Amino acid sequence: MNHETALSKAREIADHVLAPAARQNDKEGRFSTQAVDALGRAGFLGLMLPEEFGGTGLGPGTFAAVTATLAEADASVAMVYVMHICAAAMIAAARPGAAVAQMLKEIAAGEHLSTLAFSESGSRSHFWAPVSRARRNGTSVHITAKKSWVTSAGCAQSYVVSSLAPEGAGPTDSTLYLVPAGVRGLSVEGSWDGLGLRANASAPMMLDDCEVPSRLQLTEDGAGFQAMLDVVLPQFNLGTAAVALGLCRAVVAATAAHLKSARFEHLGQSLGESLPTLRAQLATMQIDNRWPLGARRRPG
Repeated sequence: MNHETALSKAREIADHVLAPAARQNDKEGRFSTQAVDALGRAGFLGLMLPEEFGGTGLGPGTFAAVTATLAEADASVAMVYVMHICAAAMIAAARPGAAVAQMLKEIAAGEHLSTLAFSESGSRSHFWAPVSRARRNGTSVHITAKKSWVTSAGCAQSYVVSSLAPEGAGPTDSTLYLVPAGVRGLSVEGSWDGLGLRANASAPMMLDDCEVPSRLQLTEDGAGFQAMLDVVLPQFNLGTAAVALGLCRAVVAATAAHLKSARFEHLGQSLGESLPTLRAQLATMQIDNRWPLGARRRPG
């Protein structure tokens, strides 16, 4: 799969899977398993994974273009996708000895959705500074933590979790672990009812003395902070910017459609025909948006 093929598949999914269900899913706060299944079948869950694991090996430009296209139709699904790509990148960058090869193959095959579980209620927006601390127990660690804003909470098959290293001395001495769904002590602790993006299952999660074997430790002890900066954050920044771009495209398209359809009946003209000031404002919106990353919708 090349860039153009990926973008064509993303448009098809956006038009035929995401767009018809987006409004109702958002209204009901309903996570779209249908969308995740479609992304998996298209090969998008392994979009940036190496070909040796079955991934397509495509780069950040394709990731951004696909994400923006999805966000035009459903920003909730696009955010689920962004968090998965971030988690998959971290799993792929795991330290030598981590047993992640089979999981990477499952991700590439579209059979496994992952996500990040970094933020904690104790450190709030400082996602890079967990207050929980892993407790070593032989060849495993036990983690107790209150995680907040976990996208795809209860819907993902695995979670990339941060916690202070057992011997960590400061807030950046963290370690990243891979916690499979279904591990004893892992649970969703609330629901998501925010303003917008209500269908991405973003919710707090509790790790209550969860045991994580050493084979699922993704970074060396104390190397979690650097991995967040070097591996996760670049993907996250690019992905969230692409989501915002897709939202802006959708707003411009909706504005153009309104100006064409809403009419002054007594004048026999649409708003756009009758009011040049509105046309000028639409033009400004379109110029500001700039339409990069394989844009397709250009209001006339």
